[in-house]
Amino acid sequence: MDGFRLRSEAGRLFQRCLIVGFVSFFAGASPLMARDAGSPAGAPYITPETIDLSAILSGPPLPGSPAAKADMEAVLALQASRTRESIAQARLDRKQSVFRFSDVLGPEFRKRRLPHTAAFFKQITHDEEAILATVKDRWQRARPFAANPAVTTCVKRPTTGSYPSSHAALGYLYGLILADLVPDDREALMARAEAYAESRALCGVHFPTDLAAGKRAAEAIFAALKTSPRYQAAFAKVRDEIQGALRQ
Repeated sequence: MDGFRLRSEAGRLFQRCLIVGFVSFFAGASPLMARDAGSPAGAPYITPETIDLSAILSGPPLPGSPAAKADMEAVLALQASRTRESIAQARLDRKQSVFRFSDVLGPEFRKRRLPHTAAFFKQITHDEEAILATVKDRWQRARPFAANPAVTTCVKRPTTGSYPSSHAALGYLYGLILADLVPDDREALMARAEAYAESRALCGVHFPTDLAAGKRAAEAIFAALKTSPRYQAAFAKVRDEIQGALRQ
């Protein structure tokens, strides 16, 4: 399908240069939001005991360090680059729902048509949040807007720690799983996942290093999920459902 179009070309290039450089560098350097309503999630595919993110993530930059200063400068530069379009997109992407990826997969990719998919990703979201909570509590990094009064926000201000970004991790995790389900759209899906994550730094509620840590966490969670027999069984059912819907 056509690649996802986020913003004007100039704005997109500027914002991506700022964020992707941070994400690429910091993701390789290391040894609760709005969501779909519905019934509680079921038995987990993986648990916080399955994976120790504290052994995978290096932690945020030390306060006052050059890396921390660069992190804040990037947030302020992104703030200056905001457009009406990018703010509107970020506010829509505040919702934690895999169906935000319908702008890549098309109008048939919606909750009402895909009950197995909705239940599957509801469980994925629940598992991811439980795992990320263990490390957020450990680091308790102040959010950009709390660390610097010059930072303004364009989405609701979260009260949890900034590092790692659970929202970014979830977006990347959605992208990785969807790319497995619909491999022909892998490139566009991962670009959409990146945009979903980037919106958090654009709106001043995360630093780029938080996003990088979220991406690294997503990759680790994704690898752990693929070892789960329950996940694999559910994945097969969801793949059939999605491919059937997208063929129509």
